[in-house]
Amino acid sequence: MGKIPEPTILRLSAYRSCLEDYKAHSNQPFISSRELGKLSNRNAAIVRKDLSYFGEYGVPGKGYNVDHLQNNIVRIL
Repeated sequence: MGKIPEPTILRLSAYRSCLEDYKAHSNQPFISSRELGKLSNRNAAIVRKDLSYFGEYGVPGKGYNVDHLQNNIVRIL
């Protein structure tokens, strides 16, 4: 893994919080980068780029498994 930009690391905490809120108010197991971007006041492309530093978490056409993504963000942080 290469050097991770500091803004990316800082945004991971925001993504984690947004995923917690999403889980509390939605029964959907997946979230799109667009939805996560909207919840975190970010562009979907930034969300995808940030998460791509740490591996492949998304499923094309489905989005990100909320539990899996949240667990991995916690592990990374």
